[in-house]
Amino acid sequence: MTILGTLLIPMYYIPAGEFSGNPRGVLEDALDGLYQIGQNPTIALAQLGNICSIAFFNFFGISVTKQLNATTRMVLDSIRTVVIWAVSLAVKWESFQYLQVIGFVILIVGTAFYNNLIPLPCLDLPSSVDPINETDTEYQNDDVNEKTLLLYDTQGDDGKEV
Repeated sequence: MTILGTLLIPMYYIPAGEFSGNPRGVLEDALDGLYQIGQNPTIALAQLGNICSIAFFNFFGISVTKQLNATTRMVLDSIRTVVIWAVSLAVKWESFQYLQVIGFVILIVGTAFYNNLIPLPCLDLPSSVDPINETDTEYQNDDVNEKTLLLYDTQGDDGKEV
């Protein structure tokens, strides 16, 4: 069971009064949500579109990661965020706020640091750890269907773990 699924159980029973906005007055009412989806075709269509959108997003994200690398996927995820934000501004679903731009810049810089696009000298590899070359035949296994990259050499010269 996921974290959200686990949290839905107590939220179904916690009273919230007028704050909840649902007929039972609790924080979450999954049965009411399912009833609304069944009674309103617009909500059902929106839910189906959301499911398809997430499925395609995950499929193409995995494809990009396999064909290119995870850094490219992270950059594309950031671009997706900008596009969604720009569309929501264009159709007037929200108003422009400078704090959103600052948050997005922090997101991009953090992603760049994480993916080592902006190297930080204080976060360099220790001298005792040697990066492994991806083309090194010692670490290749033809029986494995997926490509697994080894980032650091954890084996000593004699083959024992360090």
